[in-house]
Amino acid sequence: MEFESILRSTGWDIADSPEDANLNVIATCAVIETTEIEMIKRARHLSSLGKPLVVIGCMASVLRERIEKVAPGAEFVPPDNVESLYRIAGVKSSDDWVLEPWLGTCCYTVPIASGCIGDCAYCITKIARGKLKSRPKERILGEIERIDRSSGMKEIQLTAQDSASYGIDIGSSLPKLLGELARVDSPMRIRVGMMNPRTVLPILGDLISAYKDRSVFKFLHLPVQSGSDRILRAMGRGYVVEDFERIVREFRERFPGMTISTDLIVGYPGETEEDHARNVALVERVAPDIINITRFSSRPGTRAESDKGKVPGWVAKNRSRELTEARFRISESKNRTKIGRETEVLTTEPGTGTTMIARTDNYEQVILPERCKLGIRMKVRITDCSPIHLIAEPCRRC
Repeated sequence: MEFESILRSTGWDIADSPEDANLNVIATCAVIETTEIEMIKRARHLSSLGKPLVVIGCMASVLRERIEKVAPGAEFVPPDNVESLYRIAGVKSSDDWVLEPWLGTCCYTVPIASGCIGDCAYCITKIARGKLKSRPKERILGEIERIDRSSGMKEIQLTAQDSASYGIDIGSSLPKLLGELARVDSPMRIRVGMMNPRTVLPILGDLISAYKDRSVFKFLHLPVQSGSDRILRAMGRGYVVEDFERIVREFRERFPGMTISTDLIVGYPGETEEDHARNVALVERVAPDIINITRFSSRPGTRAESDKGKVPGWVAKNRSRELTEARFRISESKNRTKIGRETEVLTTEPGTGTTMIARTDNYEQVILPERCKLGIRMKVRITDCSPIHLIAEPCRRC
């Protein structure tokens, strides 16, 4: 998204197709093998068009040679090599371009850090991005203050591999950063990105206090990864299940109804039926609003690559299906209780057809029946739901 913003703000337009483009860019991810395979197929196709190709993201760092085999003329921009982005866009530095929202939305992503302090046994992202490197708060504040307000940006998404670790390397912290952002005179709302329970625990009280500000969406993305302490130890996550539950419990006590999102890895090497049962029990007990379920994928260069006790694919698939069914059943049950409620939303992007997508203060996704202006607040009444979103009718403009 950052690269797209740089290009668009310096005179480039988004082409209708790769065949029509003067420059093709592929943003890559190396987290799971299936994604890697798709990225390689895509890079091969783009390279065959004979247009300049830029490969960005983690594969440009840790799996570069695999793409070079299918796209020998590609240019690679590893994570955090911002100078290369400026050069490709034809600008000298970030001072020469204007920040713009994601195409068709009122949202913008602001990276606050790269890398992490963790050492998860399965994670190739740590290999790609290395140790924690927090951006100075002055640069983050400056980036937000430079946003062209006429562009209509209303949602800022703070991103990092582990947002809760922000500042550990520079004598700051995420709560301090949120406090500074809350003082910025702006109508924009802030969504905090993924946080590791291990790094949330030392700042939990201050973080909850920082979330009290109305500018912060009441949304917590806290990957637990497993409901089994034994598997968490094997993963090298640095916390136990009770730590995760404590964080969720204290946030919910202060912000009832806030959206809790978590991640689970299914089929980790050595995972038994008992471990799987603990995953299911955790989902039933905590009832997260969103669960991202991923089947374990062995990644080159990680410690887990050589772990014994590989779980057969069909077993992992069945366990994933069971957890997915529980996730949707719980989410739909919770959403049903919200029908008839009136709430305030922020319109953030067009939906499918003539619909509009909006967000509540708790970052619940709300589907409105008709398009309206981006970035406005309005009162709506919830009329229906699905497991993943609410459906509403406008009451009045706020």
